[in-house]
Amino acid sequence: MKELDLIRVAYAPFGTFGKFVCNSNLLYTVERPWLQNQHNVSCIPEGDYLCKPKFFTHGGGYPAVEVLDVPNRSDILFHIANWPENVKGCIGVGNELGVLANKWAVLDSSQAFKAFMDFYGKEPFRLRIRQINGAHVIIGY
Repeated sequence: MKELDLIRVAYAPFGTFGKFVCNSNLLYTVERPWLQNQHNVSCIPEGDYLCKPKFFTHGGGYPAVEVLDVPNRSDILFHIANWPENVKGCIGVGNELGVLANKWAVLDSSQAFKAFMDFYGKEPFRLRIRQINGAHVIIGY
């Protein structure tokens, strides 16, 4: 079974950002800020999860990947997204971190998501989410 180690590099009031290696390529993630794991408004807790392919029906209409067994949560997907407001408790994937329309974002999400799905989107895999160097990085604005 494949494994994905997602390392969160920034927890900020406007979003949570991370990175992981996918088939030798570095990809980045965007999530909502940490708000105590509230449904649809918070990033998910750090931890170990099983992921499996699932069709993104409520807003996407394309194959995606679901994160399973998140405490008190459901319908959490990896999908195409640039900004934290594009995800409702889910994880967006991009090729780089940057600024888009004067807001922190991940860039080239469609292209990055295709690479992600080509490598991880065919069968279940293990996801491990942790923070960088054991410390939260808080970014003010």
